Amino acid sequence: MAIYTDGKVTLDSLKNNTIHNVLIDEIRNMVRNLTQQNWTTYFSWVEAHAGIEGNDIADTLAKEAAQDEKDGTYVYDRIPISTIASRVKEEGLKKWQAQWEKAVNGANCRSFFPKVDQSFKLRIPITPEFTAIISGHGKTKAYLNRFKLTDNPMCPCNEEEQSVEHLIYVCSILEPNRSDMIKHITTRGGIWPPTNNEIVNK
Repeated sequence: MAIYTDGKVTLDSLKNNTIHNVLIDEIRNMVRNLTQQNWTTYFSWVEAHAGIEGNDIADTLAKEAAQDEKDGTYVYDRIPISTIASRVKEEGLKKWQAQWEKAVNGANCRSFFPKVDQSFKLRIPITPEFTAIISGHGKTKAYLNRFKLTDNPMCPCNEEEQSVEHLIYVCSILEPNRSDMIKHITTRGGIWPPTNNEIVNK
């Protein structure tokens, strides 16, 4: 028996033994049952919308079945676990984002990560220095002065308080480092100054 389909994703899923959604497992079970009855089953991919008569007829019938609600019956109404997990994750991220935007604290961190899902996509080594810059809870004099750990919040450059923003964008002591960063950014099509979020992403 030969089965032709334009569902390349389905064929790839059938080959991948790590994929176990309900429909894929049901197809595998059917093939096993047919094999036990001495049937040989072949799957083959055909290009969709390529004028193949049988495939076009199958598409038409599928559309008609999807639109036919006269008898109120459903051919298939089960949702794969992977779909549920994806929806739960998406809903969780939406709630997290809403809380993140309303939070009173964390303004410095929020300037680097306005979208909570960004942290899952980035591949940045997490060091104590990186964490201090992102959180704003480091050894900057403005932070230490805030907790009465130093008498003076001014940066040694004497231009203004030593904050994270000052160190990245203003401090004259760090000008050589900043010049290297500006060159690195502008030669790749970026502009200076970037936002904190752009620094983390790019």
